[in-house]
Amino acid sequence: MKKFFVLAGVQLKAMLSSMRVGGSRKRAASGWAALLLAAGLCVYISGFYSFAIAGQLAEIGALHLLLLWVPAMAVIAGLFFTAFAAQGVVFGGRDADLLLSMPVPSLMVLGAKLIALYAENLVFCLFLALPAGAAWLWHGGGGGLLFVLRLLVGVLFLTLLPTVLSLAAGGVLSWLGGRFANRKAVNLLLYALLMVGVFVAGIQINLGVSALMAGELMAEIGDVSTGWELPFLWFQRGVCGSWGELGGFCLGMLALALLAAGVCARFYQQILTGLRSYGRRAAYRFQRMNAAGRRCALLRKEAERYFGTPIYLFNTGIGLVLMPVAGIAAVVMGGKLRDMLAQAGMGGMPLLSLAAAVIAFLVSTVAITGSSISLEGKCLWILKEAPIPARELLNVKAGFHLLLVCPCVLVYSVGMAWGLGLTLAEGAALLAAGAAFAGFTALLGLTANLCFPKLDALNDMVVVKQSAAAFAATLGGMAAALACGGVVCGLTVSGLAGETAAMGVCAGLLLAGCAILYGWLQTRGVERFQGLV
Repeated sequence: MKKFFVLAGVQLKAMLSSMRVGGSRKRAASGWAALLLAAGLCVYISGFYSFAIAGQLAEIGALHLLLLWVPAMAVIAGLFFTAFAAQGVVFGGRDADLLLSMPVPSLMVLGAKLIALYAENLVFCLFLALPAGAAWLWHGGGGGLLFVLRLLVGVLFLTLLPTVLSLAAGGVLSWLGGRFANRKAVNLLLYALLMVGVFVAGIQINLGVSALMAGELMAEIGDVSTGWELPFLWFQRGVCGSWGELGGFCLGMLALALLAAGVCARFYQQILTGLRSYGRRAAYRFQRMNAAGRRCALLRKEAERYFGTPIYLFNTGIGLVLMPVAGIAAVVMGGKLRDMLAQAGMGGMPLLSLAAAVIAFLVSTVAITGSSISLEGKCLWILKEAPIPARELLNVKAGFHLLLVCPCVLVYSVGMAWGLGLTLAEGAALLAAGAAFAGFTALLGLTANLCFPKLDALNDMVVVKQSAAAFAATLGGMAAALACGGVVCGLTVSGLAGETAAMGVCAGLLLAGCAILYGWLQTRGVERFQGLV
């Protein structure tokens, strides 16, 4: 077992060091900081929704559903975020050949990799489930310290479920993606199908719980079983008081994990060999090459990387899809949109500020420039040696970001202005604020990527989902959105300006921030770019 613990420690250290910011002394610290940040976000999200829904469930005597719904969402979140990690770490790691050449069984190598995958899933499951447990106790669920102990034990074994599902999903994605010549297109399709499946599963769970809360399903949950809730029902019954049910659940999850690991380890070497034996032949074709200017060539290069890297596209492109969808839906609904907001209890809210808050959140999720430089990796020297000024390279990266975001902002703003019945001035203020925020986030992401580059990542997933620059770009944009919201609230509540004027002030402040960031990029940013190795 000593060898296993050594291998597991190496994999955990690799996971932590993948998020490092600076030198060797900061590697572990930066990794722990990233994990703590993810844990804090999970606690905030779960705490907000758990306490909100627990009160409604307690009123209808269905508080136990809270411990069925939240664990299900935790498993879905873990699968969503770690299926791609399984594809890169378990089936695409660069250290696989070295590890498998050592005098250790394949099961031990695979188990060590799964420990790192388990640790990532544990962050989601534990810190999403703990606030739900607190809401259970707050609303009179009972159980005291024994309940807390059962919850902790249950979560430790519940985490095995998303780990196994991620292993299966990562294997399928890797296997199918490697058996077709056009691997990028296949990967994009597979990633899209996986994300759609995850979203559908989440929607189905939410609809089921909503129906139960509304009293539309009068039978017990066990009588209306459709299959998905069985492991979570097992978990809920064990945590709520049945030590026998909890013990059975833990043994079941452990048996599932051991079975999956054993089957995969039995054919692990063959699987990795098969993944490397397909789709490696290059197709050479004689054709006329088209000439273009250097800016067009750089933009085409950025587009090929963005749309050809599934983890990059799907991690930063959800907001690009939701903005035009929301704008078009607002136009289709027309005046019904105001009625829907009123029924949801938001009829008295300032509609312009509400629309601006939504667009700010969606734009902040599109952190394209936060990973743009790091994804160059070992090929960065090609750009640095090209006869192109560094300033122009940085401008093109920011420009590509804006070329994708600004049309979406335009469709959203026009659609919302029509659907909410905003005046021309209010619509113009919404569009100006959205465009200014898009420019600010583009420059902020580029600045963060220059300050915290990650050029030695094992795969693209580490850069896009775990690097310090990606975290800083996304969270920095959200922090800027909150600051703008504070400015609007302060100006309107104090009576210094109306809502439209306050939105114009925010647009001006964002443009001032753009000017500061652009000035830094054209001076110190260029120096940092030239110093990257």
